[in-house]
Amino acid sequence: MISTSPPELRRTPWTALIRRADPAVLTAIILVLVWAYSLIRVEGYRSLDYNLFTLRFTAFLAIVAAGQTLVILAGGIDISVAGSISLAGVMGGVLIAHLGEAAGILATLLVLAMVGLANGLGIVILRLPPLVMTLASLSIIQGGLLIYNAGNPVSAQSPFLTKLANESVKSVPTPVIVALIVVLIGAFLLKRTTYGRGIYAIGTNPRAAALSGVPVAAYQVATYVLCSVCAGITGLLLLGWTGYSYLNMGDPYLLTSIAAVVVGGTSILGGRGSLWGTIFGALLLNILVNILVVEKMSEAGRIMVQGALILGLLIVYAVLDEGR
Repeated sequence: MISTSPPELRRTPWTALIRRADPAVLTAIILVLVWAYSLIRVEGYRSLDYNLFTLRFTAFLAIVAAGQTLVILAGGIDISVAGSISLAGVMGGVLIAHLGEAAGILATLLVLAMVGLANGLGIVILRLPPLVMTLASLSIIQGGLLIYNAGNPVSAQSPFLTKLANESVKSVPTPVIVALIVVLIGAFLLKRTTYGRGIYAIGTNPRAAALSGVPVAAYQVATYVLCSVCAGITGLLLLGWTGYSYLNMGDPYLLTSIAAVVVGGTSILGGRGSLWGTIFGALLLNILVNILVVEKMSEAGRIMVQGALILGLLIVYAVLDEGR
């Protein structure tokens, strides 16, 4: 007699479930665990004011890291973001003083867009490696700023930028709102437009993307323009937050913008990742640094721990890629 009972369902091994997981989700889980540890370990971290300050400070990194995400998704990298942030701070202060707030801010962002355009054209037309081209741009920007003001801080008064960087809307810091707007626009471009699909295709295989009709050169140039504009927004917010700008104000965001992208699950080789993962990565890095400072760990130790975290997550994400 033939049995008509349904076949026994096979249970999916937990290792297979892990391999199917989204790297951004894993980053979010680690973020929650680290944040929970900080609340338990440090009493002062349980206050609403501290958590809002952490969000405000993370927003500066999240904006520039969002632009870096677009570049890395397309298989590139932008080392010039540090110089772009400093350039936006210095030029923003000067142009606002001469042109007024609205015109000065728009002119500053236009200048930063031209920096991104130069990076993109150098990579596309001159065939320079992204690392080399953007490193050259960084050196040119820093050299120009050093000639302009000999590295001295430049004070600037902008009531609009001061409010934008320091105030809140119903307890939500305004830089967080700006970061959310930037991320939402970026997520829309990546998920709902042919440009976004083209970026993923270019990061996966640029030759195949070109053969399928993707305008690779135009999309690459546009990506570097958007990255520089994001760096410019961060520079203007920092100008409003501190009230002055200086030569090296963008340096802390050079490696951390890349680290936030990688920790957030975006492949450093391009073609896979998300902006939301980058936001989780930025939050994770900032909270981790705060914990290590409270634990009185030396700067060298903090750098080693961050490096170990990045390396560990890269290994995990490599395993996830193999299982797909």
